Amino acid sequence: MRPADRPGRVFLPALASFPVDTWPLVALLPVLDINGALASALGAGRPFRGGAPVAGIFACDPFLRLTDLAATLRAAGITQVVNYPTVQIFEGETAAALAAVNYRADFEFRLLLRLAGLGFAPIACATSRAAVDAALELGLRRILLHPGVAPRADSAGWWTPLATRVAVEGGVALGWQMPDQASSPRRRIRL
Repeated sequence: MRPADRPGRVFLPALASFPVDTWPLVALLPVLDINGALASALGAGRPFRGGAPVAGIFACDPFLRLTDLAATLRAAGITQVVNYPTVQIFEGETAAALAAVNYRADFEFRLLLRLAGLGFAPIACATSRAAVDAALELGLRRILLHPGVAPRADSAGWWTPLATRVAVEGGVALGWQMPDQASSPRRRIRL
């Protein structure tokens, strides 16, 4: 990835070997260590200079050692984090089972707040209006709207088209586009 393309892009090295169109589902399979792959890739490379990407963190990783990950991110020059992949993608029985062990949007957002306390700029990934409201209520102001894998019952047909083009910062909508499954701003913004 060219340095000019890095800011505003999510860095998820665990997905590099998979076709882009499968990333939303593959990221949630229990066969990948999203955070381990991130730490490994960052530890093996040089620090980002001239702009770093946003680190995609699986916030519900039960083995996540936050201080170790924060040190790795800092050493790599990464200052922004997002809770992606997110458990918000799951529905039905799977979502209920995850919620039973407290793995839901607010758990992810609270981990982002802990990272903010360690000096990182958090971006809350949200797949529904309820998740956006939860993020805002907790004090997160930078939100990446995610369309999810399939339209949800609560989207009423408007969420998916909106989420493919809009990010929210400080409550102000910012226009986004989705070229080749990679999100980048239409105009220069700071996420």
